[in-house]
Amino acid sequence: MARKLASDKVLFGALVALSLFGCVMIYSASAVSAGETSGNPYRFLIKQIGALALGGLAAFAIYRTDYRKLARPWVVYGTYAATLGLAAFALIRPPINGARRWIPLGVTMLQPSELLKVALVLLLAYQLARKAEKGGDAERALIPAVVFTAAAAGVVVLQPDLGTAACYVVLCAVLLWLAGARARWFFFGALALVPVLAVLLLSADYRRARLLAFLNPSADPLGSGFQAIQSLIAVGAGGWFGNGLGGSRQKLFFLPYPHTDFIFAIVGEELGFVGAAALVICFGIVAWRGLRAARRAPDAFAGFLAAGATAMIVVQAAINLSVVLALVPTKGIPLPFVSYGGSSLVASWIAGGILLNISQHEVAESG
Repeated sequence: MARKLASDKVLFGALVALSLFGCVMIYSASAVSAGETSGNPYRFLIKQIGALALGGLAAFAIYRTDYRKLARPWVVYGTYAATLGLAAFALIRPPINGARRWIPLGVTMLQPSELLKVALVLLLAYQLARKAEKGGDAERALIPAVVFTAAAAGVVVLQPDLGTAACYVVLCAVLLWLAGARARWFFFGALALVPVLAVLLLSADYRRARLLAFLNPSADPLGSGFQAIQSLIAVGAGGWFGNGLGGSRQKLFFLPYPHTDFIFAIVGEELGFVGAAALVICFGIVAWRGLRAARRAPDAFAGFLAAGATAMIVVQAAINLSVVLALVPTKGIPLPFVSYGGSSLVASWIAGGILLNISQHEVAESG
């Protein structure tokens, strides 16, 4: 039987540590450029603290809500429809830096695709749990899971944001795998995705350039390969213990936007291998405690929801770190809780609130 417990303090500590560390690194990485461009070196830090407060309130509200209420059909489908609609609405907004991913909200910008991740996790958990409980076979949810994921990914690809769309697909695959889907479905899915991915990569000039830069960044060191090369220089310059907090040289107008998607490179340069490893270990703790909550969840919906929230954080972190280390082509994927970005931070804390909620419940062991 399930019993109410205190929430997971280890998980909560890891999430808070990541967020506060992110604020420190955002200030370190952005103070000089923000001071030069806006006259306020605290500009990005202040915005991040505001987003952290909002995300904390959202996480607390989720934490205090009976998670079973999240399984109500109108909540599941309403949340998905609302966030998908916002992502579609962004497509008709004027482009910002060549992309239509944001909706202006006064002094800040909303990126609906970040909230859509949470909605997709909720919907997939609901579908998988309902099919598993009714028929005993979660594969019965395969078609609706693929359809809803494809719809979300399709809208986001049009923005264009191939990296976030890839996160959606990986989230779906992870949950289907945890639900016990057979290997052949992943094989067929991969066969279907290969030509789609090839068309997407080759149909846009900037995507082709990124792919070629990934294969050989030194071929265009001042163009398409610039970010990857500067990122690797930053990481390598840190050595074992780094140059000290605030001691990065690459943030001084060499590495573009060092406080956003490439903040891990600044961590490596300033805090070295030790600091970077500590950050990776912190994400490892989130993965461990999140999957622990999923494994001990009192019902299928809670288990899939916790697993999905964990995957949402960890998969995105893994992709970001891979980009910074030039292991995959450059993508605009923020590092959860650490990179500058209000929408990402709020969405990450909502996922954290879900994990803290479910961690309050466990199935008592017999005997």
